[in-house]
Amino acid sequence: MTMDAPKKKFKLRFNVFDAIIILAALGAGFLLLRLTGAGGGTPLNPGKPVAVIYTLELNNLPAGTAARIKPGDRLIDVVEKRDVGTVVSAEYGPYMSTSKNNVTGDYILTEVPQRETAVISVTLDAVDNGSELNASGFIPRGGLGMSVTGPGYAGSGLITDIGR
Repeated sequence: MTMDAPKKKFKLRFNVFDAIIILAALGAGFLLLRLTGAGGGTPLNPGKPVAVIYTLELNNLPAGTAARIKPGDRLIDVVEKRDVGTVVSAEYGPYMSTSKNNVTGDYILTEVPQRETAVISVTLDAVDNGSELNASGFIPRGGLGMSVTGPGYAGSGLITDIGR
């Protein structure tokens, strides 16, 4: 070995792709800590259990369907297949639709034969965390469209009122 040969030093070289991979790994680690709760500290707001009563209006039901809705019936969301509460009370009447009078051009409310509307009060246990009500993933909100089923009937409509 001669003295003239320079010693090779190890040099760590980064490029853009190395930086992207390192940032992605750090981001994934941070996300994993946040999702598992292993990051320490206290939960933001666990919420408090509350009983929620909401009103669901089911429209355009076939005649005789609304009479089958009874207090104590469990309602199931057709899409998500989850419990959305227990019927407290139900009222029903004829289904009214808006139509246009071709002679005068006015919009009028008309009764649709062989169809009815049911207005159902539903109770549900949920958690109130201050910003929303959450019942095992179901978040009742005013104006929310739902398709539900109960024992011997099914229908779709909107949540028209929520109370705690």
